[in-house]
Amino acid sequence: MMLEKLRACWGFSPTVDRNVALVEGFLKGKSFADLAQEHGLSTTRVRQIIEKADRLVGGGILTKAEPSKASPRSDFMVDYPYVWKLAEMHRLGSVTPHHFFTELERAGSLERLVDKMKRLPSRARTTRELARLAWQKERGESPWPAMKRSSVMIVEPSCPADHPDRGLQCQITLEPALQELVERAAESGWTEDEIAYALLELAGARLTECQRHFEGRMPQHAVAGTAAIGDVDA
Repeated sequence: MMLEKLRACWGFSPTVDRNVALVEGFLKGKSFADLAQEHGLSTTRVRQIIEKADRLVGGGILTKAEPSKASPRSDFMVDYPYVWKLAEMHRLGSVTPHHFFTELERAGSLERLVDKMKRLPSRARTTRELARLAWQKERGESPWPAMKRSSVMIVEPSCPADHPDRGLQCQITLEPALQELVERAAESGWTEDEIAYALLELAGARLTECQRHFEGRMPQHAVAGTAAIGDVDA
């Protein structure tokens, strides 16, 4: 039961199988050092994972078992194990289940959470949608309409690749989608500065990746020539 509870608590984590195996091995008498060597981790990291597992279930692994000290969130994760799969199926993101269980813990029950979100419809859209899906699975009915997906259309370019206005046309085409993305982020609680900075960082990373891809497809002598030109310009 303890391992099943831990598996439910770790949910979407790509390392859930490894983490559960660490706890299982420790319960069977293996040392931190043995587990670290077996799983290619540091002894400190193994200890951290097992300590976290101990807190999640209220003891019984490293400390004396005190179920009353376990986080109520872990019980909710066991009660609603399908929430992670719902989020994945409906493309709500891997973070949304964590927000959902945080809100569920605060509310105390799914009924209270749904009632709260009925009264406060401006709550984070994806968390609200996950609550709706969980309620629908439990009760067979939807407490409110499904979240509307983006309806912004991205039109195809109407000019050739070498046209001088093609870049401007792309900006105009993407602007409505970008505005919708910014509005959704703001609705979820992010500030305008945070959103703008995040978009700038993502755009920069994307540009760097495109440049690397382009250079990777160029003949080696052309790449060297480009670098030499850059040195001269500098």
